[in-house]
Amino acid sequence: MLYRTLGVAGVTYTTGYMLVGLACMRFLIPNFRQLRRAEFDLEGRFRFVHNRLVNHTESIAFFGGDDVEHEIAEKRYEALERHINDTQWQTFRFNIFNNFSIKQMPDLVAFYMRMYFAEHFGSDALVMKDGGSVLANQGEYIQQTVMRSFRSFGEAFDLQETIGQFFGVLENVTDLMYVLEEIVEDGKHTQSTQGKLLPSLEDGSISFENVDIVAPGNICLQTNLNLKVKRNEPLIVTGPNASGKSSLFRVLGGLWPIPTGTIRRPCDPADGNVHPKQVFLVPQKPYSVTGTLADQITYPDIILPENRTPEDEKKFMDLMQLVRVPYLVQREGGWDAKAKWEDTLSLGEQQRIGCARLFYHQPQFAVLDECTSAVSIDVEEALYRAAHERGITSITISQRLALEKFHNSELRMGDCEGEDGWSLHSINHNKKE
Repeated sequence: MLYRTLGVAGVTYTTGYMLVGLACMRFLIPNFRQLRRAEFDLEGRFRFVHNRLVNHTESIAFFGGDDVEHEIAEKRYEALERHINDTQWQTFRFNIFNNFSIKQMPDLVAFYMRMYFAEHFGSDALVMKDGGSVLANQGEYIQQTVMRSFRSFGEAFDLQETIGQFFGVLENVTDLMYVLEEIVEDGKHTQSTQGKLLPSLEDGSISFENVDIVAPGNICLQTNLNLKVKRNEPLIVTGPNASGKSSLFRVLGGLWPIPTGTIRRPCDPADGNVHPKQVFLVPQKPYSVTGTLADQITYPDIILPENRTPEDEKKFMDLMQLVRVPYLVQREGGWDAKAKWEDTLSLGEQQRIGCARLFYHQPQFAVLDECTSAVSIDVEEALYRAAHERGITSITISQRLALEKFHNSELRMGDCEGEDGWSLHSINHNKKE
């Protein structure tokens, strides 16, 4: 009778427990499919930001947009981090319930039932003076103890694999940190033994003093460059491809180290330090920041919609009319419209937006790297004339001498007639306003 009662009760309790556990699990199990899809989407957005940084590193560095780009990347990272933390918490909660309720608890119940059966069987046997039942009781106890002991040891051995993988990842991270620290220390040592990027003199000019331009890989492009660009005396830099035209402005912007010599450029009047906004770069394909249409003009400054005043919007519209693209405001849906601007705008529209950005910041010097190649000649002349009227000294990069009336001198890179591979020439003409 004991066997039958115990068996019926055991089956009933076990079945009921499993049904209750499955019902609870139905509400606790995460939607892994949705979590995985969301993770892929957020990770893709985060990687997209980094790809943009890689593709537009020079433009961002020239604009001084480090803080803006850091904030954009930080927001994408925080969104991904929150999602991963939430996913891990839901998975951890589910695994705890799953392991305890579905795997551990049934073993405990089965162990209790078997021991309870053995105990009662042993008691009946002792009343009947059957000495063999005591041995069965103890044997069952020893068997279960040994079995669970070995299972515990087995799980402990399995744990070392997880711990080993964790320490492997940890070592990779620490190795990366050590390498980065070494790079920083080497960079400080290198900067202390190379040329310098210093504030300009009182006249606010740009000057190159005995500068060697060396590209990564120790490829020397120009040697002993001596050049001075004064305010209101525009310069055009000409030369064939790979002659070092763009490299000249990479060292000017501090993107490349200066092996020898000194470069002086305008400083910030507030603190006397070299300021990136005083020498503004307008490349052939301007950088389109992730944000609104208004952000394309104010970059690297960002004016939030709630902080934007009617005077700001009027200034934006005046600039859009100056570069002859006022229709973009209505076409794109207003200043707060967001889009993937490098795909939405044509190259000519992007170049005009780049010029509007230049006029918004009003720098002392503007490096124009064929930034009007996709606009008509009359618009190109109008943009150069507007820069001249605003006191912006242009430094134009071109493969040939063009727009002579807007420049005072020409720097020829890759000139075989020059002793050091370059030569400086005056452009003798009367400027036409």
